[in-house]
Amino acid sequence: MTDLFAEVVIMGTALNKGLHYSIPSRLAGKVHPGSRVSVELGKRKAVGIVICVGDCLPELPETIKIRPIRDTIDELPAMPPDLLELCLWISKYYFYPLGQVFDLVIPFGGSEPIGPALNGPGIKFVRLIDSKACESLKSEKSKEIVRLLRLAGGTARLRDLRKLCENPDYSLKKLIKAGIIAVEESQTRPGTDYPASCKAGTASRPLSKEGQDGFSNLWALELTEDQGAAIDQTAPFMDSPCFQPFVLYGVTGSGKTEIYLRLMEKAAQRGNGSLVLVPEIGISAQMESIFRERFGARLAVWHSALPEGERKRAWADIRSGRKKIVLGARSAVLTPVQDLKLIIVDEEHDTSYKQEDHLRYNARDVALMRGKIVGAPVLMGSATPSIQTVHRCTEKRYRSIALPSRVMNKPLPDFEVVDMKREGGRHGIFSFKLREAIGETIRNGRQALLFLNRRGYDKYYLCNACGQALQCTSCSVTLTYHKKDNRLRCHYCGWETSLPERCPVCAHAALFPHGFGTEKVEREVKRLFPDARIVRMDRDTINSYDRLVSALDAVRSGKADVLLGTQMVAKGHDFPDITLVGIINADAGLQAPDFRAGEVLVQLLIQVAGRAGRGEEPGRVILQTYNPSHFTIESALKLDYDGFCREELRSRKILQYPPFTRLLKMLVTSASEQSARDGAGLLAVVCREKADCFRNTGRSVAVLGPSPAAYVKLRNRFRWHLFIKTWTSSDMQNFTECVLESIRGDTSFRSVQIAVDRDPATEI
Repeated sequence: MTDLFAEVVIMGTALNKGLHYSIPSRLAGKVHPGSRVSVELGKRKAVGIVICVGDCLPELPETIKIRPIRDTIDELPAMPPDLLELCLWISKYYFYPLGQVFDLVIPFGGSEPIGPALNGPGIKFVRLIDSKACESLKSEKSKEIVRLLRLAGGTARLRDLRKLCENPDYSLKKLIKAGIIAVEESQTRPGTDYPASCKAGTASRPLSKEGQDGFSNLWALELTEDQGAAIDQTAPFMDSPCFQPFVLYGVTGSGKTEIYLRLMEKAAQRGNGSLVLVPEIGISAQMESIFRERFGARLAVWHSALPEGERKRAWADIRSGRKKIVLGARSAVLTPVQDLKLIIVDEEHDTSYKQEDHLRYNARDVALMRGKIVGAPVLMGSATPSIQTVHRCTEKRYRSIALPSRVMNKPLPDFEVVDMKREGGRHGIFSFKLREAIGETIRNGRQALLFLNRRGYDKYYLCNACGQALQCTSCSVTLTYHKKDNRLRCHYCGWETSLPERCPVCAHAALFPHGFGTEKVEREVKRLFPDARIVRMDRDTINSYDRLVSALDAVRSGKADVLLGTQMVAKGHDFPDITLVGIINADAGLQAPDFRAGEVLVQLLIQVAGRAGRGEEPGRVILQTYNPSHFTIESALKLDYDGFCREELRSRKILQYPPFTRLLKMLVTSASEQSARDGAGLLAVVCREKADCFRNTGRSVAVLGPSPAAYVKLRNRFRWHLFIKTWTSSDMQNFTECVLESIRGDTSFRSVQIAVDRDPATEI
């Protein structure tokens, strides 16, 4: 029998290469690429992923002894072939150790097998036996339980039912006794997945019935001509392995979600898998409710807010093929979806798809590579596609599908601008026009959305005697005052302190607040409209998934008059009763030291404006600004995103910025300010030496910096950075590999950490 060997990458290590082990005869046929195996590493045991199997070894020093694999951990390889290939690409493209990439992909630590998670502990669930009994019930609590079970497809976890219905146990006992429901325990959890946002008033459409083939029939919703054309263009690429990126460029409210659902249904009917990415958990909560109604227990949800046990069970269900439809935030792109034939990236422009620490990947770009590996269409939807995506459409690298109108020909909202310079010094937070509009909206029984992308009460405190702002001790960031807790808090590291009576620098009692956040806006709304029911959504009030669901439910069920929030409320949500959107400070972010500042701002303004007028009544948007003539503000007011993109692309081409060039950031950090500065200087010298070598071979490389980062100190580490600019992706790959190889093992960099951020979403 021919001896077999496996190349194994140890999980969680910074090793960039695999180690070779022999495969003992007892494990013949059990070790495959993607398998998790137990091996010996020095004097300890370790877990690794097999990346290849062969019958020969590379040339190795005679002193190296090949050890055997101790055992396999799972019956099924933890990594399917396409996901393994994707991880190899991620490690190479983002310059990140492969073992640490594997650690982020697989939620099972150490030698914990996947198998038990497929069964897990026994879970109690409630099953609806008599769905017609609701008409004869007198108890409102009992009716609510039956209604929730109907929304869940007839089955729901008891734990989730208790969360969504207050004190249900007495009513549950009565329903059991009447034979209307049954409480059972299961390990396989048939149909137990529950809509995360299904309280009263959240279901906008009736549930579909199960067909004989086990798939729900398509809802009897008539598609618009544009929706039908979008499906016709995309669907043929799902029938045969064929990678093709599509951009679904549709105005807000144009029905992009229904297109997603129809295409996913087509994939499911053929037994194939679908992967849907959303940029934030808040959007996932709303989408989950809609997707559950269509797909029931076939849907798996994946995001960081899931409890550890739920994450493991969901991952195991996806890997085993029990669930082939996956909805999730950024990291869902790394889930092992089986028979993947459709990838959807909703709100593809959103910078939340970019991971800003550790593995700095962009989930949209990873989704495109995954589609290329499996041979599947990738549908990227947005009302404001990124400048990069728009450019690739003009280059015919992506196919653009337009949805220029809202469904049912509903009009886009009317924009009104308020120049705050003309409001006088005593206007406060709200202009006269916005204040009157809020009152009128509430009196008419409709809802208003107020948007401010800053949380807290006062933005910062400044000493009027010496001019010093109160700053975090660990970051070069001003502290934000939170009145509810009476604390000054850093929004980067979380450090907090009480508000001092005197300036800590000059000891004068001259500290005064400046600026405002959502907490102060909420207080002002309560003062002006004392009877208004207000829901505030920001990171201070929404600190758990359950609170997020409750807040969304309150708005959809009409239990709120005013929805106030940060960018958490700006995109992806469908609130039909919101007829007014008030943008309190449209200038926030306009002066950020980043060439993408204008793009990000106009996208945010158009997206939040799109929350208005999605129901029966037309919408109205009031935008408060100190710069009404700024090109970015004017583009948002006209809803002229195409015009903005043309002007922005012209400017970037002149300045040689992406998408016309490739950009990479090297971030140098240290606990010592001097070490960070010196390390960045040494790194710049190495980069310029290599750049000269590249230029001698006709390959252009520009090295910009080093310079201190905009926030030069975060979490007690000082930060300097430099930027590398090339004209091709291959030059960027080769240049960065060359630089990293030349400094590997160099003791001059021992006191610093160097993080590589390819295609950075921000220069800050």
